[in-house]
Amino acid sequence: MSGIKHRLKAMLIYLGLLIAVISGIFFIFVNFGDQRVHIEKKQWNPAEAADQGIDPKLLKKAAEYIETRLPLARSMIIIKNGKTVHEKYYWKGGPQEKDYLHSLNGPILHALLGIAIEKQMLASPAQPLADFFPEYFPEWQGRNIRPLTIADLLQVQAPLIWGNGPPEYWKLFYAGDKIGASIQTLSPPDGKLNPAAGFAANFLLSKIIQAVSSMSVFEFADQYLFQPMGIKNQEGLMDTFVGFQLRTLDLAKFGYMIMNDGVWEGEQLIPSDWIQKTTKELRAGPGTVSWGGWQFTQIDSEESIMARGEGGQYIVLSPELDMLIAVSSKSQFPLSENSGYDQLFQMIYESAKQKSIPEDRANLIAGSPNKRPYYEPNFVYATNVPEDIRQFFHDLAKDIATQDINRILYHYAKGYENKGDNMGLLDKLFLKGDDYRSMYGYWKNMFAGGTGELEFVQIEKLRLDNNRAYLRGTLKYSYANMNIGSIGWFPLENLIKLRGRWLWFGSPEYGAILDRDEYFDAEISADLNKFIEDCGPVLTGAIRKNDTACFSEGFVHNGLDQSQLMDMLQPFWQEDRKIKLHITKAEQSDENRLLEGYIENSLIGTISLPDGMNVIKENGRWKWAGNGVE
Repeated sequence: MSGIKHRLKAMLIYLGLLIAVISGIFFIFVNFGDQRVHIEKKQWNPAEAADQGIDPKLLKKAAEYIETRLPLARSMIIIKNGKTVHEKYYWKGGPQEKDYLHSLNGPILHALLGIAIEKQMLASPAQPLADFFPEYFPEWQGRNIRPLTIADLLQVQAPLIWGNGPPEYWKLFYAGDKIGASIQTLSPPDGKLNPAAGFAANFLLSKIIQAVSSMSVFEFADQYLFQPMGIKNQEGLMDTFVGFQLRTLDLAKFGYMIMNDGVWEGEQLIPSDWIQKTTKELRAGPGTVSWGGWQFTQIDSEESIMARGEGGQYIVLSPELDMLIAVSSKSQFPLSENSGYDQLFQMIYESAKQKSIPEDRANLIAGSPNKRPYYEPNFVYATNVPEDIRQFFHDLAKDIATQDINRILYHYAKGYENKGDNMGLLDKLFLKGDDYRSMYGYWKNMFAGGTGELEFVQIEKLRLDNNRAYLRGTLKYSYANMNIGSIGWFPLENLIKLRGRWLWFGSPEYGAILDRDEYFDAEISADLNKFIEDCGPVLTGAIRKNDTACFSEGFVHNGLDQSQLMDMLQPFWQEDRKIKLHITKAEQSDENRLLEGYIENSLIGTISLPDGMNVIKENGRWKWAGNGVE
């Protein structure tokens, strides 16, 4: 009998442990399922912040700020007195994650040019581009006209890209002759550079390095810069136009080498006088841009040098504090109207100077501490957002901060409902599959224990349809015990305009469109939709095959055949990413369709469908035809 009791007790203990393990796994999956698990460890010259003169409490505030206020941030590293005092990764970031640098390619290309000049591969920055691309400058041969020079490329000050992304960039991206298109972009008739000019300048710089070294810019960087610093460049296919992919630690190492006059572990990698031109001569005032995209700025009254990529990649150097900050963010196109990074750097500088600051000051969100109310969230828009919708989120955040349920419900339409697709399993069990609706009892379940604070609003896509606004993106609340969403993360829902006011409308079961992606897609015929599903991945290069069933015999687009177009796009896909082509407009002309749209889930976010892409019917079947431009 005692043996039976013993076995029964052992079985109960085993069952209890099994339930505990399963519950633990379920909790981690529900709350941290979109994070990558890694051991947080400082990889290079580790040290404690307090030992290097940084206030740990103030630094913790800055670390919490980047985690709760900057939705695209993936990682941050701080080096003080040559020691890594902070290294942390957020959400889908990790120590080995690499991001495209966007405009932050400029400082690296500038460093490579300094190396090429020292090795006498180049004469000087005064060399004209006609020396490297003579076929593009016949009008300057033997004439007393000042042509474009290398120095001109190094000093390009193009507008930042954000919002929907101007078509000039995509025109350049898909150009069959990128050299000619880049030169044309840098020589506009009206003299006004468009936002694609920075990419054009960097592309030409990389081609100049290739011409004088007989190596690709990636091979040149590996041999003369990255390998001596222990930096491994991205393996596999790389795109010269988009540029480098580096880890956050690689950015930090590069910044540390620049701050030390081009010296890395006793070896002079970049000539000191070239570094002088890069950073030390920048004293003309805030916003001044020198060669290579380095910019003079003041942070907490300290003169600093900053380089940035529009996707949220930063290197910030403070020679006076002997400190640098490197930040990587989720790369994406269209590039976002990023908010909040200036405030982050301010908080870090305050921690390094161990300034005594009020509690409400430490808790401020992005922007000027004297002008921005405490409840206002960070706004990160990757598309143009009308002012009245911006105002809706301002008002919602303000009323959420009151923790008054009735005031919050004022922003919800009476017909609001959210049919449980975003609910966790436990919520469905306890609520028995009921909708969340704009009723006090249901709202109380959503915000069990309190309403918290709206930390950021990230809008990736928006489509207006009369009095409906379809949104895609993310909201983040500070309250951590909400019933749904990963630690307060919620997908954006739909808005409806009633009596002139925008209100939450949710994702009602009876809505005419249920697929979230279709909110932003055009209505197309069933046979064309089937063609996009079958042949969209072939066009993008995500599926590699020379498929005559998908391409017309005469396919050509800006001088590119189908294989060349696939080769152009292939570097931006990963095996674990589901690539999908969305059509947002289809103009009909007999058996032709002119399509507009975008490709989702690339390494750089949303990629536009090539401008002017046509499909035609051949033998009753749709096929890609391109734009016909040789």
